[in-house]
Amino acid sequence: MKHIILANWKASPTTVKEATALFNSTKLAVSKMRSVEVILAPPAVYIESMASKYRGNKINFCAQAISTYEDVAHTGALSATHFKSVGATYALIGHSEIGDSIDDLRIKTFLAIKYGLTPIVFVGEGSRDLSASYLGVIKEQIQAALKELSESQVQTVIFCYEPVWAVGQAEAMDSYDVHQMMLYLRKVLLDEYGAAMARKSIMLYGGSVNTGNIKDLLEIDDLDGVAVGRASTDAGAFTELLGVANKV
Repeated sequence: MKHIILANWKASPTTVKEATALFNSTKLAVSKMRSVEVILAPPAVYIESMASKYRGNKINFCAQAISTYEDVAHTGALSATHFKSVGATYALIGHSEIGDSIDDLRIKTFLAIKYGLTPIVFVGEGSRDLSASYLGVIKEQIQAALKELSESQVQTVIFCYEPVWAVGQAEAMDSYDVHQMMLYLRKVLLDEYGAAMARKSIMLYGGSVNTGNIKDLLEIDDLDGVAVGRASTDAGAFTELLGVANKV
């Protein structure tokens, strides 16, 4: 099975020239890989030019955020239909830097699927506590995202566990702890939808993923891939990371 590498460029690069160079580097690197597929989430302004010229099958394009609105009377809003029309096939939902509410998770996941985008739903706690109440927070996020969906639609959702406290740190979570969280996410799905759904759902981990920890992370059972932020905007580092991932 191929490893999914979600490359979230966030607000980088800041010029078309730099973005084109980074995309060309990523395109060249992944073209040589057999065990890796990239979901690329660049700034919205770059998606159309990249998607319209790409002729390969190892990179798919992703919206970093979509609006909760379906109508057009909202200044600055970018809807699922906007992104679908310029070549995106995925959408990030609930990323901690966007600030989605519980209700936003429900609306955006529903709208992404309604208009032909595969939702990648981010879940994760802001901090941990000894009573493990943070697990309830994550369960609530999952339940909210799936609330409006049929079981067949739930099957299309990708989940990304990204604890807010791990973002931007020197190291990712310990592999054992990541595995335990993958088991917990699957248990939530098991309780709600049964064993088949829990087993087949695609799970990613995000939070300080880099060339130094990618191998250990991808060797975790029940993990299908990772979300990469900062490292995905460094052409050399990302090429190295993809190379390591391809060998796992």
